[in-house]
Amino acid sequence: MPQFIESVAIERAPDEVWKLLGEPERWFEGYLETESRSGDYPGADSRNDHLYRTRMKEQVEVHVTRSEPPSLLEEDQDGKTFHRHVRYRLSPDMCGTFVRVDDEVSFKGLGKLAGPIATRDVKHRWEASLRNLKAQAEGEAE
Repeated sequence: MPQFIESVAIERAPDEVWKLLGEPERWFEGYLETESRSGDYPGADSRNDHLYRTRMKEQVEVHVTRSEPPSLLEEDQDGKTFHRHVRYRLSPDMCGTFVRVDDEVSFKGLGKLAGPIATRDVKHRWEASLRNLKAQAEGEAE
């Protein structure tokens, strides 16, 4: 099971970054559109089902398994070609917030066949997503 760890320092307070985590359409690379979202997302036991771009448009069911605002968010994401457990850790930093993402992915069906390509794609998407998160968070207050 491939695991990815990426991080970024953001010059904003943890509660501001937390708020953006609840709006993945603004920063998450490959996010196409929300199909349904709990009003309290990313609260405990909430959902954020959406379309995600893999090699196709893929429906993804997201269930928050742990939520401790503004420091920890864990969710399970289940699509046709993958299942992942993602953990976002936010910690105060001298200049704002340090964000660390841990992603454990298992590929299913056609995703298994494309494992090496899919693994490289996931790494690049996390790098782009965290750049987007930083840009969105730091650009909001300017």
